Amino acid sequence: MALTEQNLTTVRTDFSEEDIPRVMAELDRITTAETMDSEHNRNNAIGAILSLSKGDLGELKNLVTAAKTYFRDVIYWWYLENKKATHPE
Repeated sequence: MALTEQNLTTVRTDFSEEDIPRVMAELDRITTAETMDSEHNRNNAIGAILSLSKGDLGELKNLVTAAKTYFRDVIYWWYLENKKATHPE
């Protein structure tokens, strides 16, 4: 399945050239069947995974596995991370 331009840009920016094929293969593991049959939800989950993994392939793999179980978790974790960054206590 195709990634959004924004997600493709993040992959190219955050990961090394040699890791990109592995990153793409991992992200392809997430299907719309796991995101309530929604490409929009899939893209949101992938965006959250890319943001949270910060270029770390091992972390990306862990987040993909979590998203395959329940994609909303990674979106929520991303939300919490952004909330913490924009509104520190």
